[in-house]
Amino acid sequence: MKYVFLFVLTTLSTSLRAQEKEFGWLIGTWQQENNKSFEEWKFEKGTLLGIGYTLDEKGNRLITEEIKLLKKDKDFFYEPDITGPKGEVRFKISAHDTTSFVAENPKHYFPQKITYLRKDDTHLEVSFQKGTHRVNFFFTKLK
Repeated sequence: MKYVFLFVLTTLSTSLRAQEKEFGWLIGTWQQENNKSFEEWKFEKGTLLGIGYTLDEKGNRLITEEIKLLKKDKDFFYEPDITGPKGEVRFKISAHDTTSFVAENPKHYFPQKITYLRKDDTHLEVSFQKGTHRVNFFFTKLK
């Protein structure tokens, strides 16, 4: 029984390290260019967690979304939960490497495709797309 537990623990630990290796470049605080909007990412309990927020005129955080980037079975998923009654939406990560990922959900109204692309250590481009309609957001890493 002890060996089974150690095997499971080792396998889980290896899986978590692989996930952090694949998406660890996203960890930190990113500010949208020319805007008071931010994404903050951290790795916690086996899941990459993100929050999107804006700052009001007093500097208070107004949370706009909570995001999970996680592995289920053999697949990775990007799961944003936009503030409001709609709840979480699941996008399957269809491609990824150590500087980018593409998440897709063809049944979602908009966006159906989300792309994160790290341009360099301090610049990130995020795009939302449906068909040929595409909206781009550019971020600079603060920390």
